[in-house]
Amino acid sequence: MSRDQRRAVLKDFAKEYSRGGYNPDRPMTIFAFVQELSETLGKRSNARRASMAGAFAVKTYENTSKKYGYKGEQGPVHCSKGCGYCCHTRVTATAIELFMLARGIRERWHDDADPLKARFRQVESQTRRMPKDQWVDSRIPCAFLAEGSCSVYESRPLTCRTYASVSLPACIDWFNHAPVAVPQPDRNQLMRVFILAGMKAALNTTGLEAVGFEMGHGLEVAMTPNAEARWLAGEPVFAGVANDAQTARPGGRQAGHEAFDLMVKVFETGAFGKDMPPNPWFSW
Repeated sequence: MSRDQRRAVLKDFAKEYSRGGYNPDRPMTIFAFVQELSETLGKRSNARRASMAGAFAVKTYENTSKKYGYKGEQGPVHCSKGCGYCCHTRVTATAIELFMLARGIRERWHDDADPLKARFRQVESQTRRMPKDQWVDSRIPCAFLAEGSCSVYESRPLTCRTYASVSLPACIDWFNHAPVAVPQPDRNQLMRVFILAGMKAALNTTGLEAVGFEMGHGLEVAMTPNAEARWLAGEPVFAGVANDAQTARPGGRQAGHEAFDLMVKVFETGAFGKDMPPNPWFSW
């Protein structure tokens, strides 16, 4: 396919994306998301572009979910307000999501008497140096879980936003340490993987860190003065925060992770009409 033909294809995908977000049934529409997110992150005159990019990414997921999301093919979703079984594990988020979350709670953060901040400090003191597997096994509740509900629901990161269960008994069994896998809608997982890969592709394209950081410690860093501007300027503000790369299991990346890394590379190149590496998903 010629360069002009590729431009025409990308223009067509951009039009479709503008009408309702990324379409899982036309998966190359994700390229339009990567382009727009890269453009947002590239606006150097905007000191808040990281938090804005995080908000844009989760909004894209919400729009996609409303128009193209799960319709009950694997049974009804059992999640409801007050449940919270899945909120007892370790969560990671990209820097742009952390800055989005920080922006959402900043006003409350100045009040040391706010229960949210007090709870956050308590959980952070328990988990800061806790190994990943020990944290997961401990079933420590999220710092933002209050009476079974998320106290930062509107600003929650993609990992939390995309999680859904079609089996409450499996959630309860997992919570009680049974060796079970909680069944989730395939559609949700597909959208989560594509949006997350698109986020990381845009971060790579703009020369920014494209890893997931442990949410609690990462948020504390994101709340420090001028952290967003300093990170955008290239300062390694999250240097002391545990991240996905550091917590990989001995023996290197697993097959699923390697496939995800390839997907990110495909998105980085394909979104801008370049030659894509050999892959099982897309070709020009």
